[in-house]
Order: sequence, then C-alpha cells, then structure tokens
Amino acid sequence: MSSNRFGPYRQTNGDSPGPERPPQGTDDRTLEELRLALEELRVIDEELRQRNEELSATHLQLDTERQRYQELFDLAPDAYLVTDLAGIIKEANQSASSLLGIAPQYLTGKALATYIDADDRARFRALLNDPQPELPRARTTQFKIRTRQGVRLHSEMTFSISHDAEGTPSGIRWLIRDITEQERLAHQIRTLNSELESRVTERTSDLRAAQQLSNDLLHREQAARRAVEASEAHSRHVQKLESIGVLAGGIAHDFNNLLHVVLGNADIALSRLPARSPAREPLEEVVRATIRAADLTRQMLAYSGKGAFVIRHLDISQEVREMGTLLRTALSKQASLVWDLAPDAPAVNADATQVRQIVMNLITNASDALGETGGTITLRTGVVRREELMDNRFGLPIEEDDPASAAEHTYVYLEVADTGAGMSPDTLQHIFDPFFSTKFAGRGLGLAAVMGIVRSHRGLIRIRTEPGQGTIFRVLFPAVSGGVGEPEHTSTARSSWRGTGTVLIVEDEPGVREVAQQMLQDFGFTTLLAEDGRNGLEQMDRAGAQVTAVLLDLSMPRMGGKEAFRRLREHAPDLPIVVMSGYTEEAVAEEFLQAGSGRTAFLQKPFLAEDLVGALRKVLEEVPAELNEA
Repeated sequence: MSSNRFGPYRQTNGDSPGPERPPQGTDDRTLEELRLALEELRVIDEELRQRNEELSATHLQLDTERQRYQELFDLAPDAYLVTDLAGIIKEANQSASSLLGIAPQYLTGKALATYIDADDRARFRALLNDPQPELPRARTTQFKIRTRQGVRLHSEMTFSISHDAEGTPSGIRWLIRDITEQERLAHQIRTLNSELESRVTERTSDLRAAQQLSNDLLHREQAARRAVEASEAHSRHVQKLESIGVLAGGIAHDFNNLLHVVLGNADIALSRLPARSPAREPLEEVVRATIRAADLTRQMLAYSGKGAFVIRHLDISQEVREMGTLLRTALSKQASLVWDLAPDAPAVNADATQVRQIVMNLITNASDALGETGGTITLRTGVVRREELMDNRFGLPIEEDDPASAAEHTYVYLEVADTGAGMSPDTLQHIFDPFFSTKFAGRGLGLAAVMGIVRSHRGLIRIRTEPGQGTIFRVLFPAVSGGVGEPEHTSTARSSWRGTGTVLIVEDEPGVREVAQQMLQDFGFTTLLAEDGRNGLEQMDRAGAQVTAVLLDLSMPRMGGKEAFRRLREHAPDLPIVVMSGYTEEAVAEEFLQAGSGRTAFLQKPFLAEDLVGALRKVLEEVPAELNEA
C-alpha cells in the first residue's frame, strides 16, 4: 500500500479510510489570517513606538521644567528651605547655605531648630508642634538664628504647609530673610530717640534747639529760593506753551473753514456725478485727503486746549508701519532707515494722529542730526517693565519725570536712534523748550510738541546721548489690555431723506455759507443767508414763522454766535438750531448751552452734506419739551 505525496490516499478494499490532507482553500485562509495578524502586530508596534517617543518627549519636558524649578530654587535671592513636618531639612538653596554658613548638601537631614537661637527655640518648637495646616495662606514671624560660625542674626521667616496628592500635610516651606540691619537701625533709632528725649530735659537743650532752628530756617530759605526759581522757570515754560496753543488754535479754526469749502464742494460734486463717472475716484481722494487734513487741525486744537484727542486702542507697530512711505520722504538722501518693530506688543490707549506726529518729529530730528555725512536711523518698538526703567542704560528721564513715580507696570516704547553727532549736556537741557533749535533755519517746535503729546497720554520720555555717539529717543506709553480699536470711516454716500421749509444760514465766511446753501438745497430746503449774528436776527424779524431751522456759526464779527444764539432762544425757545464751529464741541458747548440748549445740535467744520442733514434732521424731528411733558 502506497501514499500519494500530493494528496490524501484512499483505501480501495472497503476498509476505513485513512487521514486526509485539508483542502487547498483552508491553507490559504490560514496564511491570510497569519498575514493579517502580522500586520496588526506591526501597527501595534508602530503605535507603541510613537507612544514611547511621546513619552520620551514628555519626560524631557518634565526634566526641563524640573531643571528650571531647581535653578529658580537654587538661585533665589532669599534663603529658601523645605522641611518635613518635624522640621528636618529636606532641601536648601544657595542663599540658605550662605545665610547659615554651611554647604547645601550638609544642611540636608539636619533639624532647622539647630540654627534657631536658644532664646527662640522653644517658640519655634511650639510652632512645629502646631503648624495649623488648615490655614491656606503663608504666615510670617520673626526668629533669631545662629549661624554655624556663631553669628547671631535677626530673621523674618515666612512659612506655609505643603500637601501631598491626597491633600495631607507633607512638609513645610520656609522663606528666610536677614533683617539684622533693619533691626540694628531700628534699635539705633530707638536709642537716639531716647537720648534726644533725655537731652530735652536739660537746660542746655534750649541753646541746641535754637541753633537747630536757625539751621532749619537757613535750609528752608534756600529751599524756598530754589522753589521760586523753579516755579518761575516753569511759569515761563507754561507761558511759552500757552502762546503756542493760542496760535495753533487760531490757525486750526481758520484752516477748518478753508477745509470746509474744499470738502463741501467735493462732496456736492460727488453727489451730482453718475455712479460710474471716471471723475468720482479723484474727487473721493480729495475728500479723503481733506478729512486727513481735518485730523491735523483737530490735533492742533487738542494741543491748544480747544479740542479733544480721538483716543482708541492702538497697535503702535502697525501705526508706524503704515507711515513707511511718508517717513522715507522726510529723510535725507544720505540717511538709511532700519525697521525693528515688535509684532506682538500690547495695545496702548492713544490718539493715532498724535502718535504719527511724534514719529515724524523724531525722525525729522534724527535725519537733521546725521547732517551731510549720512548714517543710520533705527525705528524700533518694544515692551519694557517698570523696574527696567531704573537702569540708566535704557535712557535718562527728563525734568521731573522719575521712573519711581511711574504707576503702570508695563510700557510699550517707540524708539528712534541715530548715529549722528549726539548732544552735549547743555543742549540736552533745552531741547524741549519751545522755539529752541540748534539749526539756523529751525523753528524748534517739534520736541516741545512731542513733550506735550507724551504728557497728555501719561507717557514717559527717555534719552540716551553722548557727543559723537549718536542719540536714542524712547517714548513710552502705558500698555492696556484688550484688542486694537478700529478708526471710524467717513462715508460720502447720500441718504434718500428730503426735508421741507426754510433754513436761515448765519455764517460770515462766504465760501462756507455758499457750500452750506448748496447742500441744503440738494436736500429740498430753501435758504436765507446772513453774514453775521446781527444780520441773522434781522432776517428772523422779517421772515418770522417762515424759518424752519437755523444753521449758526459761532465765530463772527459784529455779533458772534454766542449772543445770536441767546437772542434766538429768547425769541423762539423751541426753534431748531444747528451750531457749527471750527472748534470742537467740547470747547464751545459751554458758550451756547448757558442760554438754554433747546432743540440744538452741533457740527464741527469741515463736515459732509450727510453730516449736516443728519444734524438738521435730528433737531427737526426732536419733540419740544412742553409736548413731551404733556
């Protein structure tokens, strides 16, 4: 009987069949299952490898954090120890080693009570026996300690209870400060006080007191003389600034009238052009440029005290970055500008136009400092903490600006550094004086304006300069929390609202009067024109009830807007009046509100037609007071 090597054999004599080999398909399934099992093992192995890598990275991070903690612990300026609840030292830093006069490795395992003076040891052991672990905060007490060399020190010990993962008290953390010198000074003061009190009882003390009084009077006289001199210098400085402010305010007011003619006519022209006219784009650019010019006049008004800053949260780096093209035009051809702007500096609460003026003035001064030889100007922004201001390497304060008086903890700074000739100490003392300049043709107003702007923003100025070493100006603004605020955007779009009636326009400037007339007529109103307050009252007497509202300028000859407003209110208390001025509302509100506000709105020049009709619509639709009470 033989077997087939390629398959099972069968018996042919009818006896029981022998063992058969599994079919071919069964082997294939087994191989496939083995292959899948191997594949799963490879996937599991890869997952284990990745997890091992993650675990290794986590261990590395933990080791880094542990090393950082150990460095902070070891290099802390005060003595720091960790003990168990019985007071046995488990850890000690370098300061503790220096204080107690023994190496850190030899401190471990010793009782902290060993270094407590014998007079205080009983009180210290009582504290260890009842550390009051339920108290959540650290506590401070004083003990006398004795070093290994036998030196007796007064210490202030702050301790707190540490807990394990289950919340059970596991040890005590100790912070020890040497107050021996303070105690010595306090003892000395007490001794001196005691001696002084004993001397007062002696007859000879009268003579000493008289001599002391004479010296005090002499010192006070000298101090008073210095104070008077400082006050006079400050008064002269304030008078100069006030004269500049008066000049700036008058120029800004008159310039706003001129800007209003430009802006108003451009706005009227835009309203009369088809939507797809090629002339719209240049006219819209005229409107935008005029509005930017109006921002400059508002800045001058704010500087003169007759306006207000437009304060919002700013990213100084972004504001400076947007000035790139303008700054390059202000530099001489020999100067190169280097940018180093912090990308993630906190916001500051400031007026964007004022910040731009600071940058432009400092850049212009830096360019002048380079002269014909040329050089580099670096424009940098960054963040600095209050304690860093104490370092003179950051720059010296000016006048009464003292870093110790700074209230904020964090400042964002704007730095302009040049490689020019630098300044002498005498020049440095006068650079912020109005009209002071080292240039033959200079006006000397730039840095005085910078000083005024920085102070109005509660900021600081630091200067670092030496003859031949260049100059660094740093302007610091208090950092604020919160995001950056977006500026308001002016639109030239016209509303579909239309009015009826007659509006009396009282304005001494013909161009402003004519622009206002065209704007009102475009919105459906008829107009009466008056060149001053007296002429306006005459027009009211003739027109009577025909006048629906009044558009009144405040600054006019013969009779100004304040007097005209008062008389109009006496004649018609509920007459709608829109007051307009080149000054801001804050600067003029008190003048006309004294006569009774009534149905009144305010417009600052220059304004668009939509602004005018919005103010007029507000007073026309406002309910009179007596109807509201009824």
